[in-house]
Amino acid sequence: MKKHRQKTYSSPAYSRRTLLSASGRLALALGLGAGGLPWLSGRSRAASAGHVTIIGAGVAGLAASMQLGAAGVPHRVIEASSRIGGRAFTETETFGVPCDVGAHWLHNAETNPLVSFAERARVRTYEAPEEWALFAEGQWLEGEDEEDLWDEVEDMERAIERAVDRDRDVAVSGLVDRDASALARFLVGPYEHAASLSRLSTMDWDAQSEGTDFYCEGGLGALVAQWGSSVPVDFGVIARKVDWSGAGVRIETNQGVIESDAVIVTVPTAVLARGDIEFSPKLPHASERAIHDLPLGSYNHIVVDLDHTDFELPVDTMLGYAGSQGTAGLLVDAGGAGLTYLDVAGDFGAELTAQGEAAMLDYARMVLTDLLGADEITPDLLMKAYPWEAMPFAGGAYTAARPGRAGARADLRRSVGERIFFAGEATSLSKPATLDGAIAEGIRAARALAG
Repeated sequence: MKKHRQKTYSSPAYSRRTLLSASGRLALALGLGAGGLPWLSGRSRAASAGHVTIIGAGVAGLAASMQLGAAGVPHRVIEASSRIGGRAFTETETFGVPCDVGAHWLHNAETNPLVSFAERARVRTYEAPEEWALFAEGQWLEGEDEEDLWDEVEDMERAIERAVDRDRDVAVSGLVDRDASALARFLVGPYEHAASLSRLSTMDWDAQSEGTDFYCEGGLGALVAQWGSSVPVDFGVIARKVDWSGAGVRIETNQGVIESDAVIVTVPTAVLARGDIEFSPKLPHASERAIHDLPLGSYNHIVVDLDHTDFELPVDTMLGYAGSQGTAGLLVDAGGAGLTYLDVAGDFGAELTAQGEAAMLDYARMVLTDLLGADEITPDLLMKAYPWEAMPFAGGAYTAARPGRAGARADLRRSVGERIFFAGEATSLSKPATLDGAIAEGIRAARALAG
């Protein structure tokens, strides 16, 4: 199986905090070691870039700032919300222990700079175990039933791979038998890509690089916040218009106008597709279409205060569930902290999320009743849903290219007028939908500006 885990002013003055320019320190923050940034010469290459504004302080924006700072490029990071990290955020108030609201998996540990940063920061990370349990049609799948399910998943993935080998960028749903089980469909599509098979491109399904997945003690969002804590950010600044009709870029915000020579836009595609940021003149057709061809899928956590003893399963077991009312993926007792993540995704997840938190919690209780029995699910069971579609500066989980439009990622990463650069997981060609990919894309955009 491809997936072995469940898978973010009042004036144009500079930031209130001092810009960092020490390349060694920034290189360490990026996870590149004390030797510095390999693409920089011994001196700064900043002269041609002028002043840059970065819109968004998710990991792509943070990485771009680190790179520009290392190159000596004057810049400013503005963020609409009150924190850094974007779709990676750890909260501790609800359950009294760290709870990842969004990103929870450190994908591609071999190349992910957050892993090496965690090692230096003495934050424990560990390889995600490949422990699985399956429940469908009212029973636990064991023996031949379990093998049949994994065979079904493997057959579906082979069909996708054959299509990719023939350069067929089509909907995955067209390659799957009509009688394919709901659980297999969920594991191949929504649980991995936040999109149901009819909305998922074969080529985009194949774009994700294979790597080792890690978990982070204390929450991945907390690690991201620590990693990016040295980046100067102006919070509560909402970009409303990017005017690139002149030689530079004029950014209109809720707190005034910022004049820059160039801009790096790292906000999610859902925010751009809604038109929350107006571009004047309009973006080229290829860029505009790419934004709409890379929608954010639906993938949301419903977190429950249960540990592994309730399930009689090991810590960090992934549990695939299919019932009469829908599908879900559970991460049992994540990290041994007593919280179980029940994740809903794809079309079903989006429909459920649209009904509101009460409906999400009711569904979670139904699933847990199926799995554990009614006696275990008390009315006072502590749980909370985290719907990313309802979060104004996100609008969803992560991108999945529409069928036939896997090339949209390459279209979006092309600069506009040599002064508008888009960056984030949406523009990653080999690591979409990951923090690793978003960081690399932030660096790429900054490198393009640094000369």
